[in-house]
Amino acid sequence: MAAGYSQPPEKTLAERAHERLDVRSEISRLESLLEKLRIDYEQHFLGILPQAPTSLHREVKRLIRVLQKAPFKNSQMNYALRAVESRYQTYNNYWTRVERQREEGTYVRDVFKANLRERIAQEEAESQSVKGKAKSSMHQLFDSYRAALEKETGKTQRIDFERFQKSLIQKAKSYQEKTGNKRFSFKVVVKDGKVSVQAKAKS
Repeated sequence: MAAGYSQPPEKTLAERAHERLDVRSEISRLESLLEKLRIDYEQHFLGILPQAPTSLHREVKRLIRVLQKAPFKNSQMNYALRAVESRYQTYNNYWTRVERQREEGTYVRDVFKANLRERIAQEEAESQSVKGKAKSSMHQLFDSYRAALEKETGKTQRIDFERFQKSLIQKAKSYQEKTGNKRFSFKVVVKDGKVSVQAKAKS
């Protein structure tokens, strides 16, 4: 072995498994599993299935954890994963509530179905609103900024989204005060190895 040369550390089993992970197809599989889980729970609450689908539920939670830690996610895949996670949380909150009501003897089947449909419809409407689209754009910018930092540094970056958002809001105010321009957008810029978020006027 040549002097001064050090062999890179051997990768762990988890790291090798993540490298083989097809994130896009696994997100698609997660969506399918979650839909099956939703149907199974509904059938359970209607009395068609005698037991709750606990095994499938564990698999859905496991796959979510795996995908949360998976590398090589672009902003589009990050957004898709967050959407599935949000849907899962909505379902899981209802499942937990209904199971408790069943134990207490206060559960009404039609109320569960109506409330779930209403909640899902509300979340879909919010995602299509101006506020929802702005939130989506903020998350995509955050993902792009973090990905650029990781590419430049070669290290995983743990950045707080709330702090990033507050910093961006302050930049927006400063840009408006300085230029008087209210039509602009932000973009991630990499220059001389440094990553930043800069405002750019819209034409």
